Amino acid sequence: MHELIGVWTSRKGLTYIALSAIIYALVLVPFNQVHWVIAGISIRPAAALPVVFGILWGPAAAWGLGFGNVAGDLFGSWSPMSIFGFLINFLYPYLSYLLWHRLMKGHEVRGSPYSLGSFWIVSFVTTFTCMAILAACGTVFFNRPFESKFISYFGNNILWAMVAGPVIFWLILEKAIRKGFVYGREWDRLRVT
Repeated sequence: MHELIGVWTSRKGLTYIALSAIIYALVLVPFNQVHWVIAGISIRPAAALPVVFGILWGPAAAWGLGFGNVAGDLFGSWSPMSIFGFLINFLYPYLSYLLWHRLMKGHEVRGSPYSLGSFWIVSFVTTFTCMAILAACGTVFFNRPFESKFISYFGNNILWAMVAGPVIFWLILEKAIRKGFVYGREWDRLRVT
């Protein structure tokens, strides 16, 4: 928990909060303005980013994506559920960060089958968990049907997280590590090659 508070006292942490918030909002806003739907599920490419940013920037990404989601909602989809949207977009990258780094403990960080499998596990577990919490919040506070909302939220996010997420991640991982564009105490515990 102190890592989530401590990020506000670090210049690097503040930079990644701002960077992740801006990038997330910029990807969210166009798709909040024009609602593209396939088979009843909205197209949401921003869903490729929470796991990627979470692993790279941990607590900074948690704050950044929470704020970025609020900013995105202000341009087209603001509702009382946006409060819970902040919470979920805060948890999603932070849980991804914690889980991926636990799975990678003792393993080299590189483009290996183990690393990719770990990314997919993290994507599935965190997407499932966070979308279930979001759907439950809608049910409890706004009397929305849990099953249909969960299917919609999960469908919105899982494909992007499992397909586009790893592509983005492996394209930037090596360069981010080499240039020091990672943040969080978990990075100090990994073997980076």
